[in-house]
Amino acid sequence: MKYCKSCLTTNLRPNSSFKDGICIACHYSDSQAISSSSLKLKILQEKIKSSRQKQRNKGAYDCIVGVSGGKDSTRQAHWVRDRLGLRPLLICCAYPPKQMTEVGANNLSNLIKMGFDMITATPAPKSAAKLALESFKLFGNVCKSTEMSLFSTVPRLAIELGVNTIFWGENPALQVGDAAVEGFDEFDGNNLRKLNTLTAGGTEWINSALKHDYLVEHYLYPEEILFDKKDINIFYLGPAWDDWSNDDNSTYAALEGLTLRPGEENITGDLSNASMLDEEFTNINMMLKYYKFGFGRATDTVNEKIRSQHITREQGIEIVERYDGVCDDSIIQSYSKYVDITETEFWNIANKWVNKNIFTIKKGQRPIRKFTVGTDYGC
Repeated sequence: MKYCKSCLTTNLRPNSSFKDGICIACHYSDSQAISSSSLKLKILQEKIKSSRQKQRNKGAYDCIVGVSGGKDSTRQAHWVRDRLGLRPLLICCAYPPKQMTEVGANNLSNLIKMGFDMITATPAPKSAAKLALESFKLFGNVCKSTEMSLFSTVPRLAIELGVNTIFWGENPALQVGDAAVEGFDEFDGNNLRKLNTLTAGGTEWINSALKHDYLVEHYLYPEEILFDKKDINIFYLGPAWDDWSNDDNSTYAALEGLTLRPGEENITGDLSNASMLDEEFTNINMMLKYYKFGFGRATDTVNEKIRSQHITREQGIEIVERYDGVCDDSIIQSYSKYVDITETEFWNIANKWVNKNIFTIKKGQRPIRKFTVGTDYGC
């Protein structure tokens, strides 16, 4: 396992890309420091204008913004409406009742109260629970099916409604490091279909798990030919913002009425207390990511702070050592009850996905880290 020389990204990140020992996200961050956000905004506006000219349905909405009700999507919705002057339709792939938190439901309601129109699509509850366990067993990912439905629902409804301009927030390639989704430029999101969570493992496992085709469709990303036929364009907003960050988005959204969960970083490992508020099982996924790849949610948060020079790499190491992989037993108990397995069964499944090269596995218990954060291991 090798670390980026600038931040704490490792070469174990799926689709990672290093040049001269520096990850793609750090290279991009350095280039951003000498670029003009006002110029980038103008470029984005020209791209939007060109895209909208191709829209066949000149209805009530100019564009679609995918939302969860969290900090990023709250700010995105406001920015598209108030900064870009567009009429957005918000689309949310919400979690089933037994999975969605009360905080998540309140935050979706908060968006509607702000004057936005929203369409909410929710997967069938029994199907969702079945796939949550199936994806855990097959991929070591308790949220794979929900991630697939989240990314697929927005373009699927855009095609059906005839609204051809879609906005997402951050560019996963340039702001996190998933090189597979790199597009024509930093705003181009049309390669989002290549995101690891959408491509790894295919879709046959969903067809096998669910009895009816109409239940399966909710999880399938639209084919590229449909994008071309309907002139669908996806744009990332993050590159045009000079203050796009977890901290800035959290502060803005909180001032606009977002309900947070302060003081729970020792339960969820979420340093902002404002991430993934709509359900709790994602915290398990962040823990599992840590056990598989040697980095988790805290690393991603710290990397952003390192690149913006708010903290040093050494300070980041201390934070990551404390919070990466944190997920309280109560969350694991809740998930186990949801999918009808015992906690011992949970850890037996989880341990099958642990990277044995960097963790020591203990039967029925949490793995033990072998490596030192920030130091290349086993090289």
